Amino acid sequence: MATKKHVLLGITILTSMTGIAKNHMEDDVLPNDTVLSLQEVVVRGNFSDERHAALNLTTLRPADILRHSTAPNYLEMMQGVPGVFATSSTGTYGDATLNMRGFKQENISILLNGIPIQGLTSGSMYWSNWMGLADATYAVQIQKGLGASMLADTSMGGAVNIITKRSGYSPMTNFGFSATEFGTLKGSLNYSSGELKNGWGIDVSLAYVTGSGFVEASDVQTFSYMLSVSKLLNEKNTLIFTALGSPETHDQRNTELNSAEVDKYGREYSKNWGYLRGKEYSIARNHYWKPYFTLQHIMEGERLSMKNSIYLALANGGGRSTYAASGAKSIIDHQDGNGHIDFDSILRENEENGASKNIMIDYLSGHKQAGAIFSADYKLTDKWTLAGGVQYQYYDTYSKMEILDLLGGSYWYDYSSKSNLGVGDYVGARYGRTTHHTSAFLQGKYDFGPWALQFGASVFNGMYRRHNDVTGEKSDWANGFGANFKAGILYAINNQHSIYLNGGYNSRLPYANVYLASSNLSITNDVINEKNIMGELGYRASWNGGGLSLSGYIASWKDKNLTVNITKRANEKSEKYLVKGLNALHMGIELDVHQQINQWLTAKAYGMLASWKWKNSGEAIIYDSYTEETLNTYTINCDGLHVGDAPQTQVGASLDMKWMNGFYAHVGWQLNARMYADFEPSSRTTEASGDSYLLPSYSLIDATVGWRTYIFKDMQLDLFANGTNLLDKHYIERGIDGANHDLATFRGYWGAPRALSAGFRISF
Repeated sequence: MATKKHVLLGITILTSMTGIAKNHMEDDVLPNDTVLSLQEVVVRGNFSDERHAALNLTTLRPADILRHSTAPNYLEMMQGVPGVFATSSTGTYGDATLNMRGFKQENISILLNGIPIQGLTSGSMYWSNWMGLADATYAVQIQKGLGASMLADTSMGGAVNIITKRSGYSPMTNFGFSATEFGTLKGSLNYSSGELKNGWGIDVSLAYVTGSGFVEASDVQTFSYMLSVSKLLNEKNTLIFTALGSPETHDQRNTELNSAEVDKYGREYSKNWGYLRGKEYSIARNHYWKPYFTLQHIMEGERLSMKNSIYLALANGGGRSTYAASGAKSIIDHQDGNGHIDFDSILRENEENGASKNIMIDYLSGHKQAGAIFSADYKLTDKWTLAGGVQYQYYDTYSKMEILDLLGGSYWYDYSSKSNLGVGDYVGARYGRTTHHTSAFLQGKYDFGPWALQFGASVFNGMYRRHNDVTGEKSDWANGFGANFKAGILYAINNQHSIYLNGGYNSRLPYANVYLASSNLSITNDVINEKNIMGELGYRASWNGGGLSLSGYIASWKDKNLTVNITKRANEKSEKYLVKGLNALHMGIELDVHQQINQWLTAKAYGMLASWKWKNSGEAIIYDSYTEETLNTYTINCDGLHVGDAPQTQVGASLDMKWMNGFYAHVGWQLNARMYADFEPSSRTTEASGDSYLLPSYSLIDATVGWRTYIFKDMQLDLFANGTNLLDKHYIERGIDGANHDLATFRGYWGAPRALSAGFRISF
């Protein structure tokens, strides 16, 4: 039993890369009883064990997640993992961006309890829809490179598998409150019933966030919830029902700044607001709710094990946006002396004209997402295991634009319908997409002595159709097929040293927005699959209180497809473009080391050095998002240019300290360097097009201090304070390259200044 228990702890806690776990009740909330809690059953069913998997794995444990409980976005807990770049992006609450090994979000698979949850239209992941997920998260496994899931074919850069909280062996309740110096307030309540009679268990997580952030006019109000009901049917079978969601409203800053504006107005400046009729008004207020339901069946037998899931998501919401008549000066360009929107001048202009030149709309969108996954492992012999599974996903979207405010005008003239419209009417095209996606895999596993071998293949099919929600017309079905091959081998030299090698080939289906790139009912011609060849060689070592992980990887991407709708940036003309036929090569090495120096001090250091470059030219097709016309087609030139939007060098270190009487502290430092500004490939129209702007390197220091003590026999108090960017470093976090590839023409977002927060948690 002791050996089995240590294996489970290694899977669950995973301290850096050693496979040696420590059991701290206050940090990891793991039972000391020999009876396995449901949480460990779920973790074992969803997480890969690095000691037997030829993959690059990092697991964030409960203590890591708690340390970031006051962060403005979910992804910040992933900072400090080499090759991962997770930031708040625009600086407003809930808006976050994730890159992994140079690949953007659409090429990173996001799973919740082993179920893919990102959109099937473009692979996007709107983290603001999952604002409260941190309070419901038990652990997160970051799988760089191939990833462990055979059914998640988006994992070019890697995969993130999020495991939500489940009942432990004993009941537990905790509630907490925190506040930031900028005025963000958060309250949370968590309840776990423990193991009830007849195998039942209930978990509830609630959280409420309100207030403002460091960015101007960035108010937030969100309520998040999770309900998990579990039933142990018998020794082998468990059922788990989960419902979670986060209805939210928050003001966004989605217009990039230039350096002159930041120098004049400060890092907190936002061009997205002004005073409308005497009240503060943001032109980018997001409101959304995506309730998500899953039912999982986990069976663990001596030879046959199964994990089956069905899921449903019903998403609805929208966001304020601007809408301008052809040739009219945009709302964002009407500025007063303080750099904010001059709504008074807009009202006067529209009143004098009668027909509004600028209006406010609510860009409404939503989707229905449903699916099922059935998978099983069968142990053929003591050495060989055969695994297989099938998956089906249904995804249906809608989008429409409702007039919110005529801004002083009497009507809006719609050229497409040749009619006058008012508040509450819909303007522009109203289209949606329907996707059916099926996949299946077969995998073999060999585990004997020091050797662990896995190999398998997946096949995919996608069917895509656009529908006109006004006329009821539907396009023809676009079809595509793909395949995925993965293999990995791990050799344990001894108990302290192991090496692994993995590789894969993926003929990946493009997303629905590639097959249906134009805004009418036509299907894109000559769509071809993206081809990806990936490989990684790694070495792990562990010793008394410490460990090391070293790996090198290469990923060759051919026939890459990109679609971008630049209406996301309020100061741009509304265009969308499809880029076809790009190649890229991503290479890098990563190092992660940690050492427990003594009983109260643990040190960690990590580093990453990469080379991510485009390797050829391609073709750009430019569409008008509203008139549905093809505006232009031309050759683009990206050969030899660095891939932007993430640092290609990272170095960091941290110290974790635990003293007597419950005092603890964490200090982390990270350097990000060799980061090129993001750029749209269609902007590289000549062979002389150069590299994008190289952002200045910067380093950040963050810290957490706290005191944990028992105020009563069964009641624990945790007081904590967090500080980010403690040296108040002035730096650029992300942005878009300019015409001259320099700071003067660069536009982006500068990182948040020093931010302090404090709070408490009470557990019993």
